[in-house]
Amino acid sequence: MKPCLKPDFPHHWSNFYTPETFRITGNEMVEKLAVYLTDLQTRQFDRVLPHSAPEERLRHWKLRIKDVGGAETGALWKGGFLKEVMAQSTRLHDPRYAGHQVAVPLPQLAWLQAATALLNNGMAIDEMGPASSPMEEAVMQELAKYMGLGGESGGILCHGGTLANLTALLAARQRKASGNAWKQGTEPRYAVLVSEQAHYCVDRAVRVMGWGEAGTVKVRTLSNHQIDPDALQSTFEEITGRGFEVIAVVGNACTTSTGVFDDLEMLAGFAEQYDLWFHVDGAHGAAQVFSQLNNGPLKGIEKADSVAMDFHKMLGVPALCTGLFYRNGTDAYAAFSQKAAYLYENEQDEWWNLSKRTFECTKRMLSVAVFGIWEAHGPKLWESLVDRLVDRARVAAHEIEQRPQWELFAHPQSNIVCFRLIGADNAALRQAMLENGPYYIVKTEVNGETWLRCTFQNPLTDDLDIAALLDRLEELAASCSIQP
Repeated sequence: MKPCLKPDFPHHWSNFYTPETFRITGNEMVEKLAVYLTDLQTRQFDRVLPHSAPEERLRHWKLRIKDVGGAETGALWKGGFLKEVMAQSTRLHDPRYAGHQVAVPLPQLAWLQAATALLNNGMAIDEMGPASSPMEEAVMQELAKYMGLGGESGGILCHGGTLANLTALLAARQRKASGNAWKQGTEPRYAVLVSEQAHYCVDRAVRVMGWGEAGTVKVRTLSNHQIDPDALQSTFEEITGRGFEVIAVVGNACTTSTGVFDDLEMLAGFAEQYDLWFHVDGAHGAAQVFSQLNNGPLKGIEKADSVAMDFHKMLGVPALCTGLFYRNGTDAYAAFSQKAAYLYENEQDEWWNLSKRTFECTKRMLSVAVFGIWEAHGPKLWESLVDRLVDRARVAAHEIEQRPQWELFAHPQSNIVCFRLIGADNAALRQAMLENGPYYIVKTEVNGETWLRCTFQNPLTDDLDIAALLDRLEELAASCSIQP
């Protein structure tokens, strides 16, 4: 057989499938990323966030995309492209990053993700996930048992906490609601009890299921942002008295705004009393289950019917990678009952056909990173990472308490700290930090007032970084006339 001859023009597909080109570009990429990582960890950049207006950035990329062509032969993208992407991206690996709840990835996982990108096994059915599907089944069973969910527990991996929470509530509907919503629709007026501090994705899930605004019943919280037990009881009685069928109660572990955990034991008891599904939105804080020092706020999580936990928040895994755990592993099959005859040869619950339990038909090989870490380290690596991140928040809280011009919202239970400069315009102060750097922090609203918020995601953030962050905020407050 004659070898395939390459056409003599640079854009032909055959130029981009050669192992040698792959090796050369890979070596170049490794060196560029290693230098970039070194520069970040040694704080070589003048700011964490390369701040500019969204419209300005859009104009830049619109101009660039009009200049089509010009790549070197064998190059999949133009020279300088990756450098520009890195220059304009938020620098999470800089120890001065204390912004949103996204992991600072363990660097070696970049190579594992590169490998799974090349393998590209889609995992919808067994034949498209011969390695990653049994890896997912095995590691999710192990982790569910470690969480205390019991011998019949299990779970699935999916792309994000929003999808995990929706999937859990779909399972709750099938298990607890009267009738079969998949086949008969949702004629009864169903409802879910949630904290008034719950993440907006829970309300979004309820609306997606067709229950409307009234289907999300928000329960008043105490001053510390935990669900008020008395309000929970009275709200339940009031909503059922209006003809709603309550099927579930959702607990926060923890709130994204202030990092506060609901009393999960109390919620578990309430759910058991009224035969409700108990779901824990632990997208951020459930990771503390791996820490002997910091798992106290999760007491009661083992009684949940389902738990959502992001590996891409406190556990160093790149986004997106979320675990949805069930106390009864077979509940995962209740979420979906649609049939696709061309995919499945029979109707039994086949763990190896993962699309029977997830929204995604095709998904990335999420289990490879989770399995690889757990097999090599068990809970120890994640425990050390969680402990370090929570410790960073506690160091920050202590530093804030030593400065009389600052107010701490609450002593941190996780790696989230909310604080404010007393009497100042804290929204303007945060904007000044965005525009001038070098640190990156965010803000939140509590009772209509703006508080600054740090989520300590980078384990390399040291005590000096934390003190210097507050110093810089005070300096900006003075220079920008934001002082109270």
